[in-house]
Amino acid sequence: MNYRSWIMSLLLPALVLVSVSNSFAASPCFQCHDPALFNGKVTHAPVAKNKCDQCHNPHLAKFDGLLLKQGSQLCFQCHDTFEANVFSKKVVHQPVAEGQCSACHEPHASATSGLLKRSMSELCLTCHNDIDEQPGKSHAPFAKGQCATCHLPHSGDRRALLKADNSAVCLSCHQSSPALRRQHLNRSLDGVDCLECHQPHKSQQVSLLRENLHQPFAEGKCQSCHSRNNDLSLCLSCHEQILTSFNHQFCHRVVGSQTNGCFNCHSPHASRQQGLIKQAPGQACRQCHEGKFERRATSLYVHPDANNCVTCHQLHGSDLPAMRKKDNDSACVDCHERHSNFSHPMGDKALDPRNGQPMNCISCHDPCNGTMFKYNLRGTSDKGLCILCHAGY
Repeated sequence: MNYRSWIMSLLLPALVLVSVSNSFAASPCFQCHDPALFNGKVTHAPVAKNKCDQCHNPHLAKFDGLLLKQGSQLCFQCHDTFEANVFSKKVVHQPVAEGQCSACHEPHASATSGLLKRSMSELCLTCHNDIDEQPGKSHAPFAKGQCATCHLPHSGDRRALLKADNSAVCLSCHQSSPALRRQHLNRSLDGVDCLECHQPHKSQQVSLLRENLHQPFAEGKCQSCHSRNNDLSLCLSCHEQILTSFNHQFCHRVVGSQTNGCFNCHSPHASRQQGLIKQAPGQACRQCHEGKFERRATSLYVHPDANNCVTCHQLHGSDLPAMRKKDNDSACVDCHERHSNFSHPMGDKALDPRNGQPMNCISCHDPCNGTMFKYNLRGTSDKGLCILCHAGY
C-alpha cells in the first residue's frame, strides 16, 4: 500500500461520517435532533433519505412522537406486502399480532441487520427467558444464538414458528446416516417428530433427550415394546391398573380403538411432562379439541384457568358429563366460595325452562369456551341473559 492509499484508508470512515452528517444537516429536523442518534450500521430508509415526514407530522399528531399512525399500522404504510404475507399464516408471533414492531426493531438506526434492537439471541431471550434458565447442555444453534436456524421470526404455518415439519427441520443439519438410523432401530426418520423425544434447546440428558423417560426406553429395552402389536394390550401389559380409570360412564375414546389410543396423549419414549404427556396440560388437549381453543382466541372474556383443563376434568374417565371431576356447582365453589351463599336459585327446585334440567352455574356461565360478556356470562348482564329464560319480562 502506498502512502497516499494509506492516508485515504484512515480518512475514509471520517469522510463517510461527515457525508452522512451533512445529509442529515440538510433536514430542518436535525437542527434540534442530534444526527448521531439517528445514524448506525443499518439506517432505516426514510431516515437515510431525510424523509422524516413519512412517519412523523412536523406540527401535531394524535400519537406520541408526533407519529402519523400507531404501532404496526405506521410500518404497514410501506411494508404492505409484508403485512399481507404475515397474516396469511396460521401462527403469528405475538408481538406481530399485537402490532408491536418496535418490540424487536429500531425505528431509525441499528448496529444489527434488520434494524433489530439487539443480537438475535439477546432479543429472543428478553421474552423467552425461561428457556435459557433451564439447566443442562445447550443445542448448538441455541448456544450460538442462532434462533432463526429453526424458527421463523414473524409468522408461519407450524407450531412454535418452526421452519419445517417434524424431522425435516432437524435433518437439515443432522443428515440421516447409517449411525443415526441404528440409534433408531434402523427405521426411516422421514416424518418422525424428533421433538417428541428430544429437547430443542437444553437438556441434562444425553443426546438432548427430554427429562422424563419411559422405563423400557431409558433402559435400552426397545424390543420389549417394538416386538409386539401396537394396541392397548401393549400398554396394559405393564399399566394394568390404569384400565380401571377408564371404566366410567364417560371416558376418553381410547378403549376399544383399533390402534393404541394411549399415544394420542402420551409419548412412548420421553416427555417434559409428568406421566409422559406429549405436551403441556391444555396443549395436549388441543390436538383433538381445537374448536374450543379457537373460540377462546376470539372471545373477549376467558376463564383464567381455561387452558389448564385438568383443573376441572378427569384425564381418563368420570361418571359426570364432560368427564368433570365434580358436579358443576361444587367445582365452581372450590374457587368461588362466596357465591355459595348468594346466587340465582339453583337445583331441583329451579328448573331451566329451556331444557327442564336443574339450574346450575353453567346455565348462565361458560367457563370452557370463552364468551363476549363479562364474568363469562352467556349473554349481557342487563337483560340479554335473563330473557333467555324469562321471555315474558
